[in-house]
Amino acid sequence: MKVKYLLLSLMGAMALSASAQTTAPENQLPARKTAFDRSGGHWFITLQGGVSAQFIAGNEAQDIVKRLHVMPTLSIGKWHNPYFATRLQLMAGPTPTYYKNAANDIVTNNTAMAGAFFDFMFDVVNYYSKYNAKRVFHLVPFAGVGYNFKYYNEFKDFSSIFSMSAPYRHSVAANVGAQMAFRLGKRVDFVLEAQAIYNNLNIVKKDFNYAGASATYMPNNAAYNGLLGVVTAGLNFNLGKVEWETITPMDMDLINDLNGQINSLRAENAELAKRPVSCPECPEVVAPETKVVAGLSEKAITFKFDSDKLTPNQEIVLYEIAKFVKESNQPITVIGFADVTGNANYNLALSERRAKAVANILTTQYDVPSDMINVEWQGETEQFDTRAWNRVVIVRSK
Repeated sequence: MKVKYLLLSLMGAMALSASAQTTAPENQLPARKTAFDRSGGHWFITLQGGVSAQFIAGNEAQDIVKRLHVMPTLSIGKWHNPYFATRLQLMAGPTPTYYKNAANDIVTNNTAMAGAFFDFMFDVVNYYSKYNAKRVFHLVPFAGVGYNFKYYNEFKDFSSIFSMSAPYRHSVAANVGAQMAFRLGKRVDFVLEAQAIYNNLNIVKKDFNYAGASATYMPNNAAYNGLLGVVTAGLNFNLGKVEWETITPMDMDLINDLNGQINSLRAENAELAKRPVSCPECPEVVAPETKVVAGLSEKAITFKFDSDKLTPNQEIVLYEIAKFVKESNQPITVIGFADVTGNANYNLALSERRAKAVANILTTQYDVPSDMINVEWQGETEQFDTRAWNRVVIVRSK
């Protein structure tokens, strides 16, 4: 029992070891159909700089080039597999808004923002292609949610930033965009990003009033800074383990089955441990001998046409029949036949004479008891396709 338990334990360990074995990166399916070892590494830091611009409402009155302002970003994230990552993205910079006054002049409101986003990133190239650690180009769409802080008057009065009555705005924000990454080396990529940020989802009720009859915290209710476009470029630095190793997924059904067998054997061992160390000797059981006697295979004794005289050289067949009856003490059946030549009644009588002739020879010449012989005749009942073969007596076990 202990040996069986040990063998099952070894089988389970071998299954686990084989299931987690890493394989070479060649001859793989697309990454979406491949399992990867997710242990350790695959972190990244991205430093970028670029420009941002406000859109919608009065902002459209200003030329797009004049709406552009510097926007730096910092991101820290982790790839969970070759095609899915999450990151924390931080950004801050001036985001002026624009509107036209009654004299049709473009007026600028000097506002700025700071924001943090949690982004979900999807590498389209790796998802649909075989994983290649040295691939040069990656296209990575992303989307996220976050928080934005927007402030008026160019951050001149920092003492009122956290005051609920000051000219600022707190809001939930959502962003969507795409990144293009170009491999420069194992740990460095050049990246280009474009994203749109909607940051007008208010979470503080006492905020800028852009659409009301009066502008409580902004000099004009035509100002709007809800939609921000950002384009940046920079470097991405890969930290820790960079390349991915493929693995063979574990066969959980096999593992569960082996664990079940191990637990069952443990229960059996615990039950056996409760039994006495020594058991009384049991008498040896001797199985009774059974003598198996095979039946007699069919024997054929042939006759000439329209005759009840045996053809020559039939003695060996008759001897085997007699020997079987004497040794096995089993009765036999002697069945006479005739071919279809002539009258059916005549053929029936001919088959009778043939059967009785064989029975007579067995009793008189080979000393077979007559009570061990059952004589039958079937006339012209066909047994074989060849007509001559039916001029025969068949002997078989009864």
